[in-house]
Amino acid sequence: MIRFASASRRKVAAAAGSATGFATAPLKAPIAVPLVAALLLLGPAAAGRAQESPADAPPAAPPAAAPEVPQDEEARPAGLRYAVEFTGIEDDGLRSTLNDASTLVELKDDAPPSLIGLERRADSDRDRLQTALRSAGYYDARLDIRIDDQSATGGQPAGSDAPPVKVTVAVTPGPLYHIKTVNVRGAGGSGLPAEVATDDLGLAAGAPAVAQKVLDAESELVGRLARRGYAFAKAADREVVVDHSDRTMDVAYTVDPGPLTRYGATRIEGLEKVDEDLVRGRLAWKEGQVYDPGATDRARQDIAALQVFDTVRVRMADEPGPDGVTPVVVTVGERKRRFIGGGVTFSTEDGLGTNAYWGHRNLFGGAEQLRVGVDVGRVAGSSGGSSSTGNDLPDLRFSVNFRKPDFLAVKQSLLVNFAVVNDQPPAYSRVASELTVKLERPLTDQLTVSYGVSGERGRVETEDTTYQTAFIGVPLGAAWNGTDNLLNPTSGQRASLQVTPWFPMGGDTKSPFTSVLLNGSTYHDLGNEGRYVAAARIGLGSILGTSLSDIPPDHRFYAGGGGSVRGYGFQKAGPRDRYDDPVGGRSLLEIGAELRIKVTESIGVVPFVDAGTVYDKAYPDFSEPLRVGAGVGLRYYTDFGPLRVDVGIPLNPAGDDARWQLYLSLGQAF
Repeated sequence: MIRFASASRRKVAAAAGSATGFATAPLKAPIAVPLVAALLLLGPAAAGRAQESPADAPPAAPPAAAPEVPQDEEARPAGLRYAVEFTGIEDDGLRSTLNDASTLVELKDDAPPSLIGLERRADSDRDRLQTALRSAGYYDARLDIRIDDQSATGGQPAGSDAPPVKVTVAVTPGPLYHIKTVNVRGAGGSGLPAEVATDDLGLAAGAPAVAQKVLDAESELVGRLARRGYAFAKAADREVVVDHSDRTMDVAYTVDPGPLTRYGATRIEGLEKVDEDLVRGRLAWKEGQVYDPGATDRARQDIAALQVFDTVRVRMADEPGPDGVTPVVVTVGERKRRFIGGGVTFSTEDGLGTNAYWGHRNLFGGAEQLRVGVDVGRVAGSSGGSSSTGNDLPDLRFSVNFRKPDFLAVKQSLLVNFAVVNDQPPAYSRVASELTVKLERPLTDQLTVSYGVSGERGRVETEDTTYQTAFIGVPLGAAWNGTDNLLNPTSGQRASLQVTPWFPMGGDTKSPFTSVLLNGSTYHDLGNEGRYVAAARIGLGSILGTSLSDIPPDHRFYAGGGGSVRGYGFQKAGPRDRYDDPVGGRSLLEIGAELRIKVTESIGVVPFVDAGTVYDKAYPDFSEPLRVGAGVGLRYYTDFGPLRVDVGIPLNPAGDDARWQLYLSLGQAF
């Protein structure tokens, strides 16, 4: 309701969060929030009659959009083109607000059929623009919308060269109103709990009287109560007094905190094949604990992280229980347990690669994941570093991967990976079997560590040497991810460190050695909308403990390829032997940068530059020149990640390097 304290002082009381019965035309997304804020804050204009000039009246919602022209005029193919100009506005932010609120601007490309239609459109703009001005704190603003109709006696024929009709919106914003006082009280005149701060709500005395800020402060107040355990806190009333004599606004909030809430019994709904104890183990509270919205949200995220549910909802019961002890309801919807999938990669150097897999998300009821896959690579591409020893087969890998969540501890996973491989990259030929068993545990939301044991046995051949290999390794890893998106980050950083000591268990290698690999990348959104993202990466590797000749070729570092130095073939951005095969190295240096430009929501262009090589020493000593490649890529953005097409050119190639390379795959290069 609207009440008036005097002819120059106005008081508005509105229930927090209540519907106010406005009939509004659809609002553009950018202005919807401030317009709705002003409407909620100031109440419906129909509730009272202003005793001052119309410009001083409380902001009213624009009326429901009426047909601009009669039906017979709508059918006319001709339209009246027009141009809109705002005058009298110096503040760019206010100008943007009015542009976003204006129907004239929004529908400029949908020309009205006649001058009458344009006049009706302008009339509907007055209330919307006045509301937008008041939402920004300009309560004395005046508007004058004029149409230069000298050439607008009728519709303009299609293809007419007649100049557009000029529509001028002259704005006199007047003085900006400011907050005078902010008061907070409990329902029924009682105070709020002492532990809940009522100051620093983002609405201080002297601040501009912006409607959205008033609503934000109310939400912040209710949120503070919830974070202190008052799960049923709500805003009971909001009173706003606009005083025209000194151009100020007084704001008073009435808040009902409700009882201090504690977690009661938890009910799990929607389970079919997943063990209930697994879900209960992911609850982030104990029965009787004071309500914490952060704990409730963490439980939802942790349950969803099991990857066996399509939907997860965690909520308190609708009404508080006795003494505030309130039941909790967890509702889940299970995903399909079995899945299949596949993928394709391609590069001009490596040829075609493909993979297919079958999996089960809930093998024994405890969200155990099993995946069986077959990968085929380097079909019709360059193969085997040794023509005399290669088996003329493409790369083949058969793998079985098993993951058991909450193994021995909540959020700790057991991973078992087994693979039989036949590799034919340019540097060597290899046939081997591998088995890794490790534990993976997140320490924070960003940091995950892993540790375990790995064993492998195989045969690796080059033109000069055959290595019989047998190793036991102890892989130790840490990964930190502070990006906003796993598959297509636009901001943040990520880094990973992998340290693996390898111990010979027979075979031709006699000395143990340790492999260290560090990767880091950073992403910066240049426009804050994901349209222009600058990305950069660095990779460093080192092998300690023995000489290069004692390290089997499959354990050495290589550079080059679609995920390394683009513009060069796989493994080929580095030194070569006398057969022109990659030698590999004990240390690695890679750097890369690219600019990800979204042309549309689904299409992107990515210019890039990469550099890198490998060295014989344990640390990069720059004895080898960095191989540099540059190019441009195309991205097609999908719900499951971007599809990538990159064309790279080597800038300082060796004698027999191809003049360009094409790469096709799923996901960003880094």
